[in-house]
Amino acid sequence: MRKKSITQAAEALFITQSALTKRLSAIEDELGTEIVKRSSQGIIFTENGKYLFQKAIAHQKFMEEVRAYLSESKKTRELLRIGVPNSFARLHMARLLKKYRDQYDQLQIQTLSYSSDIILQHLTNGTVDMGIICGDYPFPGHRSQLLDEGLFIAAPQSMQPEELPVFPLIETYYNPVVKQLIDQWWKQQFGNVPRPSQRVPYPDIALEMVESGLGICFLFGTSWRIDETKIQKIPAFDRQGNPISRRVWLMWPENHYQSEEFTELIEFIQTYFRISCP
Repeated sequence: MRKKSITQAAEALFITQSALTKRLSAIEDELGTEIVKRSSQGIIFTENGKYLFQKAIAHQKFMEEVRAYLSESKKTRELLRIGVPNSFARLHMARLLKKYRDQYDQLQIQTLSYSSDIILQHLTNGTVDMGIICGDYPFPGHRSQLLDEGLFIAAPQSMQPEELPVFPLIETYYNPVVKQLIDQWWKQQFGNVPRPSQRVPYPDIALEMVESGLGICFLFGTSWRIDETKIQKIPAFDRQGNPISRRVWLMWPENHYQSEEFTELIEFIQTYFRISCP
């Protein structure tokens, strides 16, 4: 409406004069009315053309508002809090979250590190939305098994098998269910419960001490980075020859609101561990 000729209007729209003329003719044919009149002073809108122009401006503003709203809604993604045991976080979370972000990235995920027994408490009172639980805890909500991690003893390469029950134990924290599993196996094998000579907070610290020949430690799973020139991994079996292991579960409350993005994340985690950790 601000341009007085078809040529000027076409230049402002970065199209040719003939292309603009064809578009105007097509619109007039579709609506069955004349939009512009040509005169010696240039082009002017008809009354119907003025009405159409006003509606076009209103539609443009409407679409701008829609795009702005949708763009803002993408920025304010749903926050999901996941309780994760320290060992699981160190072995799996970085790769898991990277893979999720590359494929979906629909949720704002916050990981909170606790032991499995504490995570269960947070699941119950609603301070986390989802939890990774090591060991077979009772839970009234939903669960999906992710892993079955075998128990190993990490020992210096120089240690002889008969030295195992008397070698110093470097203990890390395990939740009560898993600690009971370890203690029962040790007692069945050696007649007493293991007595730690050192206590450290994390398994990777214990592994460094084992490398230095200071003792042995327990590990679950095969994902730990171990210098096999310095450390031997001894698998734990019961008296019937069955491997000792703990199951790792993904759990979420029964009454949790399950948005499409939440359900999508659960399915992603399940698929990730079936493929990456068979």
